[in-house]
Amino acid sequence: MAAKEMRALLDLMRENEERVQGMAAACQEFLGEARLHLTILDPEVGEDELIKAVAAAQEKLSALARSV
Repeated sequence: MAAKEMRALLDLMRENEERVQGMAAACQEFLGEARLHLTILDPEVGEDELIKAVAAAQEKLSALARSV
């Protein structure tokens, strides 16, 4: 998955926030796996802005999962 696709995924998650709330734990797990396996999300060589955006999305999803 390239940076463009990751940004598109994050945009879709924001646009469909209500639907994402119903599967927050699964989305959080998916983003966690992406952070582990995608070079673009590697803190040493990845894109800083994208790394921060994914971390923020994960944090938000974590809060949603706890509130369910």
